[in-house]
Amino acid sequence: MKENWYILFALAEKQEQVCNVIRNQGLHAFLPMMEYYRRDRKAIEVKPMFPGYIFVRTLMQQQDFDQMLFSLGDQKHGLIRQLKREGSTAMRKFEIEFFRQLLTEDGISKMSYGYLQNKKAVITEGAIRPFQDKIVKVDRHNKIAWLDFEFMNRQIQSGLWLDQKYESQQTEENKDSRYKTSEMKIQNQISKMREV
Repeated sequence: MKENWYILFALAEKQEQVCNVIRNQGLHAFLPMMEYYRRDRKAIEVKPMFPGYIFVRTLMQQQDFDQMLFSLGDQKHGLIRQLKREGSTAMRKFEIEFFRQLLTEDGISKMSYGYLQNKKAVITEGAIRPFQDKIVKVDRHNKIAWLDFEFMNRQIQSGLWLDQKYESQQTEENKDSRYKTSEMKIQNQISKMREV
C-alpha cells in the first residue's frame, strides 16, 4: 500500500497541539522545519518552513483520513482546514519524493554547505545537495537558498552556508586544492557549530 501525505492548516498558536492530537491517532504528523543561520545570535536555529501547516504521512486513503479528522470532534480545536486539490489533499507523487529527499525523518531541512564556483552554488553537504541544479537564488548574507520548486504558491527556501568564492578563470589544479581547503574549513565550521 502506498503512503499518502496530507496537509492541514491550523492556527499558528495551536499547530503543535493539533499535531499532537493527530500523532495520538498513530499517524506520523509533523511541522516541516528548516535550519537557518540567525545572524543576531550567530547560530544555526530551526524555524517553520510553512508556518501553520502540518504534514501527515499515513497509509490511510482520503475518505478514511477525512473520517478520522471528523471523529476527533473538539480535540482538533485550532484546525482550520485540509488543503484540497481536486477533491484530494494527498500530495502528488513528485511532491512526496521532493520532501522525502529534503526533510529528515523528523521533518527538518538541515543546513546545507558549499561554495560558489562560476557564480553557481556547489553543494558539498546537506539537504539541498540533490537539488543543486535547482537553486535559483542565493542570499549569502542571510545564508538562504531558493529552489526552483514551487509548493503552496511559494518557492522552497533552505539554509545554505557558502564558504569562499571561486573565480571562473582558476585552473583545474587550483580548483582542486581550493576545494580540499574549502572542505576542511566547512568541516571545521560544522564541528564548531555542533560544539555550541
